[in-house]
Amino acid sequence: MKNIEDGLNVHHGHAYGPLTEAALRRAANGRRRLDRLQHEAFALSDGQVRYEVYRIIRYVTQGTPSANQVFSLAREIRRGTRLDLTVPDRLPSA
Repeated sequence: MKNIEDGLNVHHGHAYGPLTEAALRRAANGRRRLDRLQHEAFALSDGQVRYEVYRIIRYVTQGTPSANQVFSLAREIRRGTRLDLTVPDRLPSA
């Protein structure tokens, strides 16, 4: 097992530790938020849908998404395309 930093270890190509668990929890919560948004999208304005997409991406990745990402995903949600955020059991290591 290789220790990358405190709270993050790598073994056989997968990351383990508290930091990994936090990332997987964020992904699972992001998936639930995306599902809820897709069910409620018909009741929201375009701006609200884009804002919620922005918040979900920012929450899961902990980075600022590009405007193109946000507009593209919001447009797909408006069209009724079912988006799925897959959450792995283990986090692959890069």
